[in-house]
Amino acid sequence: MGYETHVIDLSSALGGAVGTGMMREVAQYFKVNEQLSFKPSTEGEHVFLYLQKTGLNTEEVAKKLAMHAKVPRRAVSYAGMKDRHAVTKQWFSVHLPGKEGPDWHLLEEETLRIENITRHSKKLKRGSIKFNEFDIIITRLKGDSDQFLNRAEQIKETGVPNYFMEQRFGYLCQNIERVYRIFSRNEAIKNKKMKNLLLSSARSYLFNQVLNKRVADKNWDKALPGDVFMLNGTRQYFKEERISDLINKRLLEQDIHPTGPLFGVSSHASTKAVYELENQIFKEEKVFCDGLLKAKVGSARRSLRVVPEAFEFGFLSEDSLRLKFKLPSGSYATALIRELIKTNRLN
Repeated sequence: MGYETHVIDLSSALGGAVGTGMMREVAQYFKVNEQLSFKPSTEGEHVFLYLQKTGLNTEEVAKKLAMHAKVPRRAVSYAGMKDRHAVTKQWFSVHLPGKEGPDWHLLEEETLRIENITRHSKKLKRGSIKFNEFDIIITRLKGDSDQFLNRAEQIKETGVPNYFMEQRFGYLCQNIERVYRIFSRNEAIKNKKMKNLLLSSARSYLFNQVLNKRVADKNWDKALPGDVFMLNGTRQYFKEERISDLINKRLLEQDIHPTGPLFGVSSHASTKAVYELENQIFKEEKVFCDGLLKAKVGSARRSLRVVPEAFEFGFLSEDSLRLKFKLPSGSYATALIRELIKTNRLN
């Protein structure tokens, strides 16, 4: 079907990148600090470790922790996946009931460092992240410096489309192709971890298709009849019978955001024009929808817009730009960067 350019082909909200540059020239130029949505209690059966990793992916670290603690891999949990080609700080939990645990500092090496150790009564659940803090340096910039700064200011003020990016779909979006083949052949996915990964890719692809349509129609950040709105900084959403001046005011103030569908079996919240738009996409992508329904995946909503918090930017040299900002759990820094510069996908 040719899904390898899915992310590249997504519509830009702000008129396209204003220049080119290189991301992750070295790992230290892409830093991510994860902040949880709660504070560990310091007591309980689960050891919580805040680790800094470089050149390792999250799953590799989880396996290292399980091996070091002599526990099954399933005893180790984390809140979210983090990139390999970056310097990232994130939390892990290890279930060790009635045990002190090993000397965790023996794990430390050049690519892995222990930042904090504590305990909690429950394991770390996926998505338990308040925000991710990014510190990114873009190098080898080509373009007009004023345009870079003006676009960054525009992003700060308006936000960007909350697309799922290539990290969600695998290299060249291969997971979209894989799940399409499986669904079209009515095959079962036996491996639980792979099943969750592929089902997530299918839902994310459908969401992107809806958001892409609304970006192309220039209404991704505006209220349409039948829209469902999400409160900023939460996952709570609500419907309004009519688009009032108050709704438009709250949208402008970024207190609320329009949402798009994470497709599943339960009834869809949207109505009227938005329902028609979403349903048309679902008809066009019937293979994905039928597969998700057969897998009995539940439905949800996701904000169409993400606005960076604490956004700072400035030139370090004529051809390098530093960006610092916070994004909520589930949003991608690369969704912001694509509105500013075009980067080499291999980077």
